[in-house]
Amino acid sequence: MLPEKTAVSVVDVLNFHQKQGRIEVPGRKFSAISLRLETPGKYHYNRKTVSFVPGSICLIPEGLSYVREACEEMILVIHFQMLDFVMDEIEIFQPREIGKYITLFRKALDIRTRNEAGGNHLICAILYEIFAEMTREFGFSSDPRDNRIIESAEFIRQNLSDTALSVEKLAARALVSVALFRREFHRIYGVSPKQYLDSLRIQYAKTLLETDYFSQKEIAARCGYKDVEYFRTAFKRKTGQSITAYLREPPE
Repeated sequence: MLPEKTAVSVVDVLNFHQKQGRIEVPGRKFSAISLRLETPGKYHYNRKTVSFVPGSICLIPEGLSYVREACEEMILVIHFQMLDFVMDEIEIFQPREIGKYITLFRKALDIRTRNEAGGNHLICAILYEIFAEMTREFGFSSDPRDNRIIESAEFIRQNLSDTALSVEKLAARALVSVALFRREFHRIYGVSPKQYLDSLRIQYAKTLLETDYFSQKEIAARCGYKDVEYFRTAFKRKTGQSITAYLREPPE
């Protein structure tokens, strides 16, 4: 499921030659959305397996390690950073009309190939158009109960710096019990409210760290951590590496 409000930053657009076989892909600093045109295949991750068929759109979250099992083909892929939304699972979409998506992906690739000034802004606009098409076809249900949870997720994204933000406060704001809020949030987003909040905070922290504008203490405050040492511990627990090691790592 894709939120109506999310910010993205495009990293690259590729017409990618995928080799046949099982390929191990380590976690990367960006998400990917790919269009599978010719052959079926599978993704294996976290003891799960998801399958795709020709005409599938595959959405792969940042930081997820997986094994791709597929036949040889050329695929269209956009690498991007989703700045204010959390994904922990690979999602596969099977559109009714793949033609409009092929047109959009190829338009983005053509802009990247020409490498014109302002091209990145144009590709971002196309990515939003892809998301808009997918939201219309695969988006959230109209159940008012779902809408309350979706609004809560938006509230989380807008209030990451609030150190007092809690599941109890979010449940009260959504007018449901804490137990029901946790259950319904997990049903919609696939993670607990706390996991969602923690992931967004670390994701935002990565963005701030890479600007080199703020101290770690300032970033901790902006991301809702009362203590810089706790922020450093949370960062290492979530990413598997210290802040120093993360910043030392070369870009993909």
